[in-house]
Amino acid sequence: MNLEGLTLHILTNKLQTELLGGKIYKVFMPSHESLLLLIKRERDTAALLADFSGGSPMLYLPDNLPERPESPPAFCMLLRKHLEEGRITRIEQSGLDRIITIDIDTIGTARQIVTKQLIFELTGKNSNIIFAENGLIADSLKHVNKAMSSFRQIMPNLPYLAPPQQTGLSILTAPVSAIIDALRNSDAKTSLAALIAVTTGIGKTTAAELFAAAGIESSAETLTADEEKRLADAVTSLQQTVSQHRPAAPVYAVISRTNQVKTILPFEPQVLETGCSAKQLPDINSALNYAVTLTPIQLPEQETLQKLVAAESQRLEKKLPVLEKDLLTADKAETQRMIADTIMANIYQLSKGQSSGQLLNIYDGELLEIQLSPLLSPTENAQAYYKRYNKYKRAQSEVQNQIETTREMLDYLASIDASLTTATTKGEIAEIKQELITAGLLQTQGKKHKGQPPKSEPLLVKLSDETTLYIGKNNKQNDYVTFSLARGKDLWFHTKNIPGSHVILKTTLPQAAASDIDAAAMLAAYFSKSRCGNKVPVDCTERRFVKKPNGAKPGFVIYTDQTTYYATPDETVIQKLLQK
Repeated sequence: MNLEGLTLHILTNKLQTELLGGKIYKVFMPSHESLLLLIKRERDTAALLADFSGGSPMLYLPDNLPERPESPPAFCMLLRKHLEEGRITRIEQSGLDRIITIDIDTIGTARQIVTKQLIFELTGKNSNIIFAENGLIADSLKHVNKAMSSFRQIMPNLPYLAPPQQTGLSILTAPVSAIIDALRNSDAKTSLAALIAVTTGIGKTTAAELFAAAGIESSAETLTADEEKRLADAVTSLQQTVSQHRPAAPVYAVISRTNQVKTILPFEPQVLETGCSAKQLPDINSALNYAVTLTPIQLPEQETLQKLVAAESQRLEKKLPVLEKDLLTADKAETQRMIADTIMANIYQLSKGQSSGQLLNIYDGELLEIQLSPLLSPTENAQAYYKRYNKYKRAQSEVQNQIETTREMLDYLASIDASLTTATTKGEIAEIKQELITAGLLQTQGKKHKGQPPKSEPLLVKLSDETTLYIGKNNKQNDYVTFSLARGKDLWFHTKNIPGSHVILKTTLPQAAASDIDAAAMLAAYFSKSRCGNKVPVDCTERRFVKKPNGAKPGFVIYTDQTTYYATPDETVIQKLLQK
């Protein structure tokens, strides 16, 4: 479950209503990754449970208390010593970040009030509970040393350093006009991505809801003036909804196909992924309690593999901009060489001990200010620049190779995803799974089964007594139909620059009929990532012009002498063809 900053804002308000002024009378740790506080209120008692043992961190008031072990861990003993009989005086969220801090006032040895803090960092896999006093860490649920993080250590007696703050405008309090201006100036690929980047407190779910409320396509790259106005109205409405939201107001849990709560929203969602549903619950705490009662459903293997491919693709898409930024740094190589050459050409004008010098650039004749090391001779300074040049050139080559490898892998994953979309038999799915294992994207689990997985066969479509189509439905089948079944003069079809199936047209006629070519092009478009597209480009060439480069991944080919057709898949026509 991924709770957005807006939802945590509502949770914070709920905790303030329920717990402020309460006195902690017992501290337990039900597990090594959870903390339970029992709290006395004016008329009754309450419990606060921080459970970080599952896939996502949770902080809520549990309906049912977990079992409490007899032997508490050291962290639990420390909290008992310092926090029992302490009174909760403040509960605050850090802006719209996923950090909630609870101040607990206790009585010190000199009978003075001493304020101590429990800091709940609900930040995914890095979630932590930190006990601090006067800005110093007393202890934490998880220790983070220098070997684990060079930026931020979480160890006893170190100053507490909060995680890096999110940059952007608060979706809750920032002027809407400022949000729209920032959106307009963002360099993100889509306007939806830009909205997420320039604001804090929302993720993809709420951003998509705002775009839907404004009647704007999520894929829109730029917005018209009218679209900006509609989006501004949607953001204003969201701000009003959240600001007027009361601790007892209903919320909506978005439930995935696997029967897990994906997120919780303070408004009824209008945009749901396939297989997802929304359930209204009385308040945020009820929704969190409901989430822990759900039993996840095991996904069919096909969907599990699709999730794996999607996650790996997202990781690589995030990696690309980082590599491209590194490449810009490496591009400084030529500057280093130019400076070195200029020093060598003007070596007589420099002497040891200089920290800088002005020389004429030998390439453009312009005056060049050059930084020098006073400890080095002019020749040694030039060699230092040459050395830096070689270093940058090596880095440039390495980063460029990484970029190319990353893009190739993204293309490969797209082909796998296309294969999973069209797979219909256990054999086809087993072959794709084996391909992922071979590619190192999936590890084998459990005991190895004897024998080979069931072999799948490419799709065969008999257009007439003279003409047959063979359609590969995964990369293994694509290689088979292209390089084993097809012969030199057979026609080969594949969507242009779009992952999809290899389609082979075999005919005993002197020349393939135009209607058969149209059918083959339509089937190639249908068995591709552009199945729902219009006028999908499909390349056609003779099989003899299709080659597989040495070391290429399964399904990858290069080809020449192609003709491009444009096909629009028609479900009715396709089904008739497949029934032949």
